[in-house]
Amino acid sequence: MKRLRMLSKIITVIMLSLMAGLATSADDAWCAGKTFKDCALCPEMVVVPPGTFIMGSPETEKYREEDEGRHEVTIAYSFAVSKAPITWDQWEACARDAMCDGQAVETALRKENQGKPDQEYVDYGRGNRPVIGISWYDAQVFVGWLNKKTGQEQYRLLSESEYEYAARAGTTAAYWWGEEPSHDYANYGREAEQELGGATEGRDVWGDETSPVCSLPVNGFGLCDMSGNVYQWIEDCYEADGTKLPTDGSVVKSGNCTVRGFRGNSFMSDPKSLRSANRAFVYSPDTRGRSYLGFRVAKTLDRLRGEEEQRK
Repeated sequence: MKRLRMLSKIITVIMLSLMAGLATSADDAWCAGKTFKDCALCPEMVVVPPGTFIMGSPETEKYREEDEGRHEVTIAYSFAVSKAPITWDQWEACARDAMCDGQAVETALRKENQGKPDQEYVDYGRGNRPVIGISWYDAQVFVGWLNKKTGQEQYRLLSESEYEYAARAGTTAAYWWGEEPSHDYANYGREAEQELGGATEGRDVWGDETSPVCSLPVNGFGLCDMSGNVYQWIEDCYEADGTKLPTDGSVVKSGNCTVRGFRGNSFMSDPKSLRSANRAFVYSPDTRGRSYLGFRVAKTLDRLRGEEEQRK
């Protein structure tokens, strides 16, 4: 009997050690700042920690818009965000798998808004530059491709509040690097009083074109191009009153769903829309062909939250 009791104790100790190891591994996997890739052509993801921040802009902020009403948001869960906007390499991998409609995007990029051939079309380059010309629906198809490829249903677009939280990365100023715009931190365009168009200054040497992703410094969460380079689709419908946006990081599913939001500014846009609080909701979800509009993805890490969202 003594031997049996001793053996039982040994087994118990081993099991507890294994369980502790698994718990530690899970915690480590979601450690803030940790990066991972779920497949060779999947985007590199960065774990973003839980936290509370003030969404919107103070009335004293230069270039402030009326829909940027301030309110406190608590994101009580870790989630992952692609380190950079989705690139042409990643988009074309989805197209090769016959899920993303690469040809439709190519056609749309070469046309003006009225449907006529664009005589001034310029290819900014492919590879590691952000994919452009994507509609909100195209971004959803890419998300579906990632989920199919990885066997998970955890990839998605960011909510609007998640995007601002990740863009601010713990900061409270107009821009994540400070109160003044700077071409040393973002690829953006001319001053607000001038016509839209690219500008070169400091580390921003690209002018009227996109830059390869992560060409400029990352923010405090380790994310590239959250401000500048290309605008990026988010999940939300438009709620005009910023003070009524969710306080828990969730997606706006009411309001005006004939348009979908995008965030982040672009290489041809001015410092006004470069601000972390700036909101953009001007396009229907089927809009293609905009040479300054791409997207990035998020991944749900909290399994319970993911299951809850699926039940809604």
